[in-house]
Amino acid sequence: MAKKQNKTTATTATGIGQAQRLGIFGASGCGKTTKAREITAGLRRVVYFDPLGEWAREKGVIAYVTISKLQQALRRNFVQGFKCAFIPSFGEEESQLQELSRFLTLIQDGYASGQHRAQLTFVIDELDTSFPTGSMQKNRKNAFGFLCCRGRHYGINLIGISQRMHLVDNVFRANCSGIYLFRHAEPADIDIGVKMLGTEYRNAFKSLDNYQYIYKSGQKIFVKK
Repeated sequence: MAKKQNKTTATTATGIGQAQRLGIFGASGCGKTTKAREITAGLRRVVYFDPLGEWAREKGVIAYVTISKLQQALRRNFVQGFKCAFIPSFGEEESQLQELSRFLTLIQDGYASGQHRAQLTFVIDELDTSFPTGSMQKNRKNAFGFLCCRGRHYGINLIGISQRMHLVDNVFRANCSGIYLFRHAEPADIDIGVKMLGTEYRNAFKSLDNYQYIYKSGQKIFVKK
């Protein structure tokens, strides 16, 4: 069952079917990056928002530290595909995520208007630093918030990754088509996970070990031990 869900996620991300919005949450070292790497393997058009520079070290990924250079690369390689990592400046994660989100919406306008069917996958690591709780209340025109709500119309798949689920704005969590819940350590994050899954999953959630997770999509829940 898990393999079928992962295959579906990868398929939609390449341009077949509706774009997905996935959340991957869990404590440090629990397997979040491994899962994100698995989901994006084989995709042709991927942009990583990479505050810690981890994705920039992946084979085949080209790193950029200025959005203008990244924009040039995406336009240049729009048809043949790309795997790019953008490393935001420390303390500028929120504003630069918005700037990049606006640009991705712009270059995918052809998808929204029906000119092409090529989807794009946007992976945002350390999401709590760039889209923290209260982001949408502070700015209702938040460009990443727009992608959370409307990005599928532009063929933009979102994969948000964070250790601290409760520190990520609920606009992202509430719009996820699927969520991977790995091992959590903080009570506040565990409480949110239990609310998402239902109290009957409390013990299973709290007993997760590294690389084990609970996947939820709509009313379907799968436990990977």
